[in-house]
Order: sequence, then structure tokens, then C-alpha cells
Amino acid sequence: MPVDSFAPHADDYEFRLLGFFKEAMEEGDAFLKAQSGYNKIPEAISAIMGEQYEMRVPNLSSTQSNHVAKCALDLTAGLTDIKPFWEYKTHNKRFEQHTTLYGKVSQHVWRQGMLDMKFADVIKYALAAGTGWAELYWNTESQTIDMRAWDPRDVMPIRPASNMSIQDAYGVIKRRSTTVNYVKYLCREVYNCPENAPRIAADRDGSLVNMSLRNTRVGQLLERVGNPFRERLFGNRPHQEMPRVPAVDLFEAEIKDETRNETSKPIRMGQFDAAGEPLNNWSYVVPPKGKLYPGKRLVVFTNNAKLYDGPSHYWHGMFNLCKLTLDPWPWSWLGKGVLWDVLPLQKSVDKHLRVYEDWLEKVARPDIVADKNSVPRAALDRMDTRRAGGKYMHNPIAGKGLQIVPPPPMPADYWKGLEFFLNEINTLSGVADVTQMMKLKQMPSSDTIEQVMEAMSPSVRLRSRVIESFMREFAMMMAFDISQFMTLRQRLTILGHEGALPEDFDYDPDTLIPAYVHAEDFGSMGQPTLQAIQRGPRSRVDRARAFLPQFSFEVAPGSLLAASEMTRKMTYLQLSRSGLMDHWTLMEVLGIPNVGVPPPGANTITERLIAEQNLGLGMQVSAAGRKASGQETPRMVIKES
Repeated sequence: MPVDSFAPHADDYEFRLLGFFKEAMEEGDAFLKAQSGYNKIPEAISAIMGEQYEMRVPNLSSTQSNHVAKCALDLTAGLTDIKPFWEYKTHNKRFEQHTTLYGKVSQHVWRQGMLDMKFADVIKYALAAGTGWAELYWNTESQTIDMRAWDPRDVMPIRPASNMSIQDAYGVIKRRSTTVNYVKYLCREVYNCPENAPRIAADRDGSLVNMSLRNTRVGQLLERVGNPFRERLFGNRPHQEMPRVPAVDLFEAEIKDETRNETSKPIRMGQFDAAGEPLNNWSYVVPPKGKLYPGKRLVVFTNNAKLYDGPSHYWHGMFNLCKLTLDPWPWSWLGKGVLWDVLPLQKSVDKHLRVYEDWLEKVARPDIVADKNSVPRAALDRMDTRRAGGKYMHNPIAGKGLQIVPPPPMPADYWKGLEFFLNEINTLSGVADVTQMMKLKQMPSSDTIEQVMEAMSPSVRLRSRVIESFMREFAMMMAFDISQFMTLRQRLTILGHEGALPEDFDYDPDTLIPAYVHAEDFGSMGQPTLQAIQRGPRSRVDRARAFLPQFSFEVAPGSLLAASEMTRKMTYLQLSRSGLMDHWTLMEVLGIPNVGVPPPGANTITERLIAEQNLGLGMQVSAAGRKASGQETPRMVIKES
């Protein structure tokens, strides 16, 4: 096991550093394999894809009706039907403009970056494996905030302290398979260590000759058996592999390192140019006695070479992963996969269908009983009762001749058993509950707001709360990444003049982080002290970690799923009828475009109501027809004469 204090320092031998993390990988991988249900993950994935490893006689039915895949698709559709609802709040009135900016930019990134579809991949992993991981990162190629989903078998925690989040662990290692050329590019261009590029070699044969057996029965058996010698040396392969190319395993490890600067001189952490200027916004200078890694320590390596060892690239100081466990349990790190309970039921459904198909085959080609003294063997072998116009001869003197034996009839309640298994699949997986929630968008007129809320089953409520908890951590990382990477020009492109704030023009311009945020930098009158002005603003990393915790991401319990949007719309409509809601806010909730923007300075609902009164606007009661009671949703009635 690796030592309990800290990882080896960067100035130690490289093989000691790699040795530490290889031991940590073995420990984390063993921890994952010890979790209940870990061996069901490949079975669930194979069931979704309809892959069968069952050896069956060719003349027997192999029919299957893949309800596991249908459940996975329906659950993914229901649980990803999320409102694009990003609302940041702060109790500091000075920074209320920041909350609006963070919300609008987050919503733009979520939609334009197709993060909703990538979030669906996280849900799919959680359905099949119990847990899905989302990594929010800065995409240097597209110059925007992006997200990727991770297989939970490739995210190895190092000594986790709780099952809800990775943030309480000592560290985490992400493992993925990629091409050799890409890793060499990272080595030369990104991490600036070209001397290690020759040491990067393929970890496995990715030639076409080796891959030609992948889709054969022999290849599948060999893949399942594995290579014990290779596994003993380097651990398991990543479960997301690059096929048909020479592949290398790339590891990214983040740990909590409490090492301090024990020298009497400042130490540069990160990447600096020849003049001593930082090459990026995550590099910094550590004074004597200061922490070398106030955030996290990041080490990128392969099985044979180290690519990077330095501070994490993100200001938020958290492990750059968000854990989503749809059905969490306190004794399991992975939780319980939603599809695990339906795997045996799927086998029962397939057995029912195969028995019925085999019975149909017997109806079409019934058994033949022949007397060996009356019918020759050669003639019997040529007989096929399914073919029309069959002519058979036998010697009645020598024996009984031929007898056609039809199969017995199917039991009268045979299909009731199949119906039972299908209902159990929908019930245990939660598809029935999600389907009911999806129908709430077209609820009948007799449903009131209270009945809509009661329609949410306990399982739907719990999974909604789990996604809400996931979104809180995800949204705080989003706010940090917006502050760190989104430039003023990008914000102006997205939001127009609303993308610029006064903080973009203070002592440290072109950043959302105020120049002075620490309490000791202000005097009694709330102005920066002379000493602080002479010293200049602190580093952006320090200011961001003191500034952004003032914000929180708010999600009303049970309101994240879009199916519950009807309740929110009806609530806003009732408030508008009562004169407690302005029409700008109401139209925004109802999703009606081209409403326009409220007058300048009308940011809150109260300010907008005052603006409406000044403009002579407000809810009007129609003089025609029966007056609306607000107790039922509108409905269309078609009467026939």
C-alpha cells in the first residue's frame, strides 16, 4: 500500500512517483471490485446491447425481446428531461449582477455545448453500473467549457471517506485508453516534456490482425479470459478502449497534498516562461511556509513515463469529477444499478418467447413415429412434414407404419406469465413511474397542482433529489470555470452589454473576480486600504476561492425534472392572477418568446411590478365568457350535434 502521508515530492526519482501511483491504482481497483454488483456491470451493458454469450443448439430458438434496452432508453429520456434552470444566489447585494451572469452563461453553455446530451451518457452509466461520473473541463480546442462522461470502473478512488461524493477522498485516478500519437503530442506540446516522448509505447497490440477475432466467438471468449501476466503487471485495462489502433493507457491522478514550502525563498508552481511570467492562469508562486498545492496536485502519466506533475488546472480546488449515483446506499460506493434487478426477468421473458417459438416449430414440423420394420431409415431421413405435398410409402404388413404426433396445446394462461414479467420489469426499473411523470405534460383537466405533485412516486422524488445534489456540485464548478476561463470578449458575445460587469474594469481588469475580496484588504469604510493598493491585488486563484463561496446554486426540491414544470407554470399563473407576479417573469416561465426586456433597474419581481404600474400594464380580465377560476387547467371540449 502507498504511504499514508503524502505522495513523493516532484524532485524525487520518477520511478518512485510512478510506483506510488501504481500501488494507489491497485488499491483503488481492488476497492471497486470489492463492491457489491461490480460483476453485474458487464452483464448489464451486454444486455442493453443485446449481446448473448449463451451457447445454444442451432435448431432451438434464440429469440430475444430486449426490454432491458427499452427500459434504459425510457429511463434516460425521463431523467434527462431537465429544465435548463440555472439560478445562482448570494446574500451580498453587491454581487447580484454576478448571479444573473453566471446563470445565463451556464444556460448558454449547457445548450450550445450539448451538455444535456453528454449528461445523458452519465445517466446511462448510472443505470448500468450504479454510478456515473461527469468531468467538467475547459476544452482548449473549442475554447469553451465542456463535459465528458466516465465509466465508473475507470475512476478509481483513493481512500474515500463517504459514498456520496469524491471530494472527501484522499485522491482519485482516471484511466482511459488513447492513441500513442496523441499522448506524444501532449508530452511535447501541452506538458512541455519532449524528453519523455520516446518512452511512450503502445500497451497492447491494436493491429487489424489482432482485432479480426474481436467479433468472433473465440475472440469474445479470449477477451473474457484475459491475460493474467499483463493484468498482474499493470492492472486492468481501461473499459473505454480505442479499437484498431495502437493504444496506450493514460492516467490522470489528483490528490490532496499538504506539502509546504520549507525553503526561505518563493517557489514557482506550474508553468512559467524564461522571464518568470506564468504561462497560464493556474500557475502561481508559493511564499515560504505556504502550501505548495492549496488546491489539488495533478500528476499525468502512463505506465512508463510521467507527463506532468504540478498544481491542478482549476481554481475550484476540488477533484474535477461529479459523482451521480441514482440509487445510493450507505454500504456501497457504486450504489445499486437500476437495471440489475431486471436482468433475470429479461432472461425469463426470453425463455417464454423461445418456448413459444419452439412450439410453433413443432406445429409446423411435428414429430414422426415410424416402425423400423415398415419404414426404411433412408426414407425416414428424407421426410419433412413441413413441406407441402409430402408422399410417404410404408409396408403395412411389416409394422404400424407412420404416425404424425402433433405437439400438446399451449397452456391457457401461458401469456399471463409473460405479461407478469413485463409488468415487473417496468415496475422494478421505475419506467412506469417515469412514464407517468412524462404524461403530466398532457395531464387531464381534472388534475390540480396538488394531484400533480402526488403523481411523483417516491422513487422519482428520490432520483430527482439525487440529480439535484449532483447539479449543485456541478454548477459550482461551472461558476468557477466561467470566472477562470471565459474572457470578457466571450461574455459580450453571449450576453451583449450584460456580459460586462464593473469588476472587469477595476485594478485587475478582464476578470469577474473583484480586485479585493479579503476582509483584511478593506478599511472601516469598506474601501481598500492603502497597504492593499500598494501591494496590488492578490492572485486570481486566492481571490476566486474567497469570492465564489459567497454564491450558491439553488434548486427547489422535486422541481428539476421537466415533467414537474407544469406545477411551476400553474403556480406562476396563479400569482400573476393575484397581482403578485409581473408579466415579464410569467412569460419567461411559460417559454413565450419576443416579450422584450423589463425597464432598466427592474431586476426583481417587486421592481417589475412597480414598472408595470407605471406603464399601465397588468393582468386584464376578459369581458367575454365565464370568468376563470384558476382551479383547473384549460381544456378543449369537442361536442357533436
